[in-house]
Amino acid sequence: MSPVILGTAAAGLFCIGRYDQKIVPDIKMTAVTAAAGIAGSRLLCWYMGPGEMLPRLLLSVVIGCLLLACLTDLAIYRVHNFVWWTAGGALGLLLFCGGGVYAERLWKELPGILIFCILQLAVFGRMYGRADCYAFCVCAAAEALMGMEPADFLSHMYFSFLLLVLVQAGRKNISSNGRLREPVPFLPYVTAGFYFTLIFDKICCETVVPLS
Repeated sequence: MSPVILGTAAAGLFCIGRYDQKIVPDIKMTAVTAAAGIAGSRLLCWYMGPGEMLPRLLLSVVIGCLLLACLTDLAIYRVHNFVWWTAGGALGLLLFCGGGVYAERLWKELPGILIFCILQLAVFGRMYGRADCYAFCVCAAAEALMGMEPADFLSHMYFSFLLLVLVQAGRKNISSNGRLREPVPFLPYVTAGFYFTLIFDKICCETVVPLS
């Protein structure tokens, strides 16, 4: 799945460079993106198992879109809307082609997804950029299709903000009133938070013993 993830990000950069602004990541950023793509591929295999090829393929496209959003957020401080259209299209194909289990999961968690997305766009959008809101909404839909619940959507936000605070505190970029001294791109933390949410949910599912 690594070629799909990295290929999605590379194709997105090509499209942006051809029709808007050329973005050429430096060596460090290229290496970090490649490592994140490989990690995302391994994480999907571990979380979903080796048998679900089509779902892993389509979710790899979603992760590729997240990495593309990180690159553009870091380079030009914005994310093109087609990134979220592509991720949403991949999730739509998963819902259509993945079998009835994915429709059941989405229907079960649909109220939670809608409430979460409304909160993102109406409330949390005042705290961070609209692209960050879209990223959380796309991830919530992906998490629901993977069998997670609204509590996991909130866990994703928690992990993202925790990583932001830890990293920026280490860089002494947090003032005494708790605000960032200098704004930083948030999408890399959203993407990392998505990874941590998968890890956390997988560990919890394997360690919690159901009541008989």
